[in-house]
Amino acid sequence: MRSAKLGYAVAALITMAGGEEAYAQRAGENALESAEDAFGTTVGGETIGLYSASSARGFSPVRAGNLRLEGLYFDARGGGGGGVKLSNRLVGQNTIRVGLSAQSYPFPAPTGIADYTIRVPGDHPALSTVFRAGFPEVAAFELDTQMPVNENLSVGGGFSVDRTMTDFAVTNYNLDGAVIVRWKVSDTVQFMPFYSRQRQFGNEWGPFIFAAGADLPPKYDRSKSLTQTWSGFDNDDANFGAISRANWDDWTLSMGLFRSISWRRGGESTQLHWRNVQADGNAELAYVRLSGQTNPNDSTSGEARLTRSFSEGNRRHTFYFNTRAKRVQNGFGGNVTRVIGPGNILNPVILPDPNFAAGTRGREYVRQYSGGVSYQALWRDVGEFSAGVQRARYTRFTRIVDPTPAETTNEWLYNATLAAYVSKSLVLYSGYTRGLEDAPRAPPFAVNAGASASATITSQIDGGFRYTIMPGLTLVGGAFEVKKPFFDLDQTGFFRSLGNVRHRGVEVSLSGSPLPGLTVVTGLVGLKARLSGALVDNGAMGAIPPSTVPLTGLFTVQYGPQSWKGFSLDARFSYEDPYTANVENTFKSASVRTVDAGARYRFKLADNNALVRFQVQNLFDVWEWKVQGTQRELQPTPRRKVTLQLTVDY
Repeated sequence: MRSAKLGYAVAALITMAGGEEAYAQRAGENALESAEDAFGTTVGGETIGLYSASSARGFSPVRAGNLRLEGLYFDARGGGGGGVKLSNRLVGQNTIRVGLSAQSYPFPAPTGIADYTIRVPGDHPALSTVFRAGFPEVAAFELDTQMPVNENLSVGGGFSVDRTMTDFAVTNYNLDGAVIVRWKVSDTVQFMPFYSRQRQFGNEWGPFIFAAGADLPPKYDRSKSLTQTWSGFDNDDANFGAISRANWDDWTLSMGLFRSISWRRGGESTQLHWRNVQADGNAELAYVRLSGQTNPNDSTSGEARLTRSFSEGNRRHTFYFNTRAKRVQNGFGGNVTRVIGPGNILNPVILPDPNFAAGTRGREYVRQYSGGVSYQALWRDVGEFSAGVQRARYTRFTRIVDPTPAETTNEWLYNATLAAYVSKSLVLYSGYTRGLEDAPRAPPFAVNAGASASATITSQIDGGFRYTIMPGLTLVGGAFEVKKPFFDLDQTGFFRSLGNVRHRGVEVSLSGSPLPGLTVVTGLVGLKARLSGALVDNGAMGAIPPSTVPLTGLFTVQYGPQSWKGFSLDARFSYEDPYTANVENTFKSASVRTVDAGARYRFKLADNNALVRFQVQNLFDVWEWKVQGTQRELQPTPRRKVTLQLTVDY
């Protein structure tokens, strides 16, 4: 059964990291062909799926502590400290695993697992280059390589540089580099250190647009600039660490130690906010001065896992003994707002560089440690069972601005899953997970901007099926319920817990190749999200949590029969329902329907494998407002973008 094979594959991954493949060969990269389902796959620069590392089942896998790097726990900072930003020169693929595909991972938490794999250097020399150009103003060059030093040591890495222009005529420049070393200390021991760095420079803060009332603002020319030349910043994200694995007899020791740092360079910077934007475009303009980030947002995290596996006839038993830890420092606060006066988004203005100073940033410190034991049983052609328990200790305190004493939480966390192989084609599964995760951070416009509460207890129950319709074509369906505390601004502008939120939903995926040359990945997520608590009971807050999309759909297809000799066509259709976008439930976004189209041609260029990739994103140039977060913050759908890419493997 495919589920059992997945379990054995995960066990193999835990046994030894990486493989012998020549990772630098990129002409064959294709997210659509690599996707096991419609829930989220990223390969190289291509992404397909309903979920991502920052959003799955309506929540964030990153905040839930469900980020894995080569199967090991990794707490990543990125883009200012609240998300994850891993170098494409370091990471070759990212897969979002939910439901049955997440059951083989020990010690999960509610919400899906973001499973990252490193571009592990292989045993043969390899080099790949990528040239990409497009409209509006896209230019990029990427290089990935690997070189064996001897039979036990191999070095890989690469760099990239790109310039892109987003909507509002905002330009971004990026440098990206990584180095990975794979050292086979012996036949049973492997050590893999790595270092990656991303540098954004000469970047500009895009305008921050907030609607007023229940009406969406007017649509405008997205090629016009609503930002300012002085609204710039430089940002760095660095991730480095080491992974080691050793196996003997039935035992495996896997260890990972990681460091993740994100910081904004250049001292203070300023954002332009368009607030209370009316249906006719009239708005209130304000400067928001951000304090200099003298200390970076950073995290040190790691995991040590001892595994014992043995077989008993058709049954395979695996015991995991595990410890994890993270130490996080985040800056928050220090932002100062100055009102400028009236404006209109249909008539961009040039404003003087602000000359006032920001305030002092505070520092938030988080310490989390856990240890646990887990058991997994795989019974060939019968089913799977797993159960685990952890004891977690979480401490948080702040300094400099509004210092707070340490808040410590000690909790028991546990999970259990069961899968039954009803037939050769049908698998049924169910599971329960109790987790502990970071609370969300307060937005810049909150009274306590950047602050977060102590850890929160979360829970998830899910179940469903996987059915193999025919070899190579799989249907996956599931239902889930996730419960967490709900955080937002109260009526005084203070960010805090306002009650509890429950997400109930269904997710369906159909993926595979029903015909030679035809690949299909399609899926949908239906979500019913509800709030509860005193503010809902007294009518101060609506029952529907903001920014949760009731229905999301995706249909992606690629066709390229063998007779086309390396040529293929692909298309993607996505849909998002309108959704409530403020806590009072008086403001809604618009529905969004977009179509992407593209083509590939694989061929030989001077005896080297090569690929030409042509893409048009948002083919019909759809223009709709999308709402970010819970405070009527708006962004337009990206305008039509055309790119042409040449990839060559040497």
